[in-house]
Amino acid sequence: MTESMPTGLTPVRLRAQTVAPREESAVRGTWPVFGHAEVAAAVEVLGSGAVNYWTGTQGRRFEEEFAAAVGCEYGVAVANGTMALEIALRVLGVGPGDEVIVPSRTFIASASCVVALGARPVVVDVDPDSQNLTAQTVLAGITARTKAVVAVHLAGWPVEMAGLLELAREYGIAVVEDCAQAHGARLHGRPVGSWGDVAAWSFCQDKILTTAGEGGMITTNDPALHQAAWSYKDHGKSWKKAHQPATGTGYRWVHDSFGTNARMHEIAAAVGRAALPRLPADLAARRRNAAVLTARLAGLPVLRTTTPPPWVEHAYYRWYGFIRPERLRDGWDRGRILATLVAAGVPCSVGSCGEVYREAAFPAAWRPAHALPTAAELARTSLAFLVHPTLESADMHHWADLITHVLSEASIGRLEPPYLPE
Repeated sequence: MTESMPTGLTPVRLRAQTVAPREESAVRGTWPVFGHAEVAAAVEVLGSGAVNYWTGTQGRRFEEEFAAAVGCEYGVAVANGTMALEIALRVLGVGPGDEVIVPSRTFIASASCVVALGARPVVVDVDPDSQNLTAQTVLAGITARTKAVVAVHLAGWPVEMAGLLELAREYGIAVVEDCAQAHGARLHGRPVGSWGDVAAWSFCQDKILTTAGEGGMITTNDPALHQAAWSYKDHGKSWKKAHQPATGTGYRWVHDSFGTNARMHEIAAAVGRAALPRLPADLAARRRNAAVLTARLAGLPVLRTTTPPPWVEHAYYRWYGFIRPERLRDGWDRGRILATLVAAGVPCSVGSCGEVYREAAFPAAWRPAHALPTAAELARTSLAFLVHPTLESADMHHWADLITHVLSEASIGRLEPPYLPE
């Protein structure tokens, strides 16, 4: 596969260079940005005409390469991360009457995949620093109907898996890792996605690794789960029969069960394969950018910041800080701070949904009897900042100056040097 840009294409945003001249600001800070390798890979697939999993080789090669990159034996490429979660739970036997524990701070797909199988999501509280569920919060949600737990590695900070797995073994509960925001994260040197029974990944448009819009992956070290997931995502084809050489010219009877079509198409797989070798460099850039924000903002009295323990290798899908409401002047709250930062040119948001059970989709019977205290606090105080690899240290320092200035205006008392920018 050539690294040169194919001719005859409309100019597109590229990582390091552009086919046609563009303003530097059109690339810096933008995410996703696709490089020559990704563009050439997509064009090559289109030119070949082999755009389907069964006519091309990109999907199967991406499954193998991605699984190896995250410490797993098997991968199943699917259309999106939501389908990855649903199929992961399905092959673990989750169905009507079951309960699946999910964290309060997450995207709704972590719960909707449970509902799609006729089961009930049981929402539990999270840790104030990692924003993840823990063995202790999961224990509070276990009942006789608990079938599985969805361990979301929020924003790239891994769940403490050792304690969770010990608890799961004690109660006979399966563990699904939701790695949608954690590509490349590690815990005690071991990649996320390789700890639980099965893991689900998203390659949606702004994820750490993206397949140009939509895409997902299921990874596991269990051959039976692998074959079940592979079968279900492809109309119930038997993995063994489908991989046996064809004999004769008659119809091949390969569907041993019913399934659906959740296959990833070849263009997405080719883009993912082209982007995968760049993941270590992208992670290093994200960590560098996050380190600037931590160093510059950690001492601000009005902002609570967090630092992962040394055994955690954070992937930094986002960098989070948390407003201390008791340190705010009258007339200021998180909403005003957020609006002021955005107006000043600092892209930021509240981050992931803090209390997913408050979505209107949840019936009253599925909601906790009382607000989950840590989740409620995080939902009220969090600020999420971008640390994309297209950003540079100068960008992060500029944003840190603006953040410090705004927080100084919002704080009780004046922030003294070294907190205020010169």
